[in-house]
Amino acid sequence: MADLVARIAALWRYPVKSCAGEAVEALTLGADGWPVDDRAWGVIDASNELTWMGAHPRLALVHARLTPGGVELRSPGQTLRVEQPRGAERSVRAWNGERQDFDVLQALDAGEAAAALLQRATGAPLRLVRLSNAAQRRPALNALHVVGDGSLQAWQQALTAPLNGLAERVRPNVLLSGEQGEPLAPFVEELLTQAEAGALTLRRTGPCVRCLMTTVDPGTGEPQPPALDALTRLSAERAPGEPVQFGVYVAGTGAGVLRVGDPLALTLNF
Repeated sequence: MADLVARIAALWRYPVKSCAGEAVEALTLGADGWPVDDRAWGVIDASNELTWMGAHPRLALVHARLTPGGVELRSPGQTLRVEQPRGAERSVRAWNGERQDFDVLQALDAGEAAAALLQRATGAPLRLVRLSNAAQRRPALNALHVVGDGSLQAWQQALTAPLNGLAERVRPNVLLSGEQGEPLAPFVEELLTQAEAGALTLRRTGPCVRCLMTTVDPGTGEPQPPALDALTRLSAERAPGEPVQFGVYVAGTGAGVLRVGDPLALTLNF
């Protein structure tokens, strides 16, 4: 028997790592238990390194949406549809915090039009790349990020002044609420060991350590340090001496579909 039944309040997919994602009604998991085409694209800088919103906050203004043949980018004043690139692979570097060194990954460059859109949005010479399958599943990455709505409320209450777009700042794939739509207890998802959605099982893989991306206002692309300050205080209350945590990572045990409104039977480690 489940310790708690929750419902999926919202789902997001992030076609391009460190760009704004898309809210979806259903999220398909592949046979490996990862969401299909989530973070399949990336952004590299002039040194061929995979970059992120912490270095270029205005990437928050670039919204990515999957299309049948590729991805659509929407930034202030421009929308661009990018087809799956073809051609020779290029080597890109990605920082691996566990090894404290760079991984060398393979990717395909998405072309000049996408690079021009990213440069106009951020002011930096960035390029869009399609990551290889091996790059998308490198060991340093995680499948699905889960957050409870009660935790978002606790964060808002801990702020010295209200901030907008808290869910967008922490970039969950799955937002949970109570079974009848009421808020969950704050941080109850951090007790999660596994969740059942019909025949699909999601198993916890670890806590989500938070970073500068949580400070970026999704509406303006401007950093707001108090956002991370509040998360740091809340995390220190729950896990003194540990890195700042908010939400948990899970992975599916196989293929399946998550849908907004679906119940999730949660097993918790009290």
